[in-house]
Amino acid sequence: MTRFAAAPPDPMDRLTDALARLAQAIETLDQALARRLERDGADRAALERALAEAKAGEAAARQAADMVSARLDGAIDRLRGVLEE
Repeated sequence: MTRFAAAPPDPMDRLTDALARLAQAIETLDQALARRLERDGADRAALERALAEAKAGEAAARQAADMVSARLDGAIDRLRGVLEE
């Protein structure tokens, strides 16, 4: 009975398998990155909206403070006028 030794593994097969695994890993990373960028883009848009709302609120508060300040100045001037009489 003659025994045939198994052929040694072909290095090219191993390289081909490694390249296929690498390509799959890169594809997985690309997909993860795309999802992350999409999520971060949505987060960024939400933050930009919140910032715009905060700036609008700050502008409205500043306008109200200016109006109150002007009214207080007027009231103080009237009180001074009454006290000086």
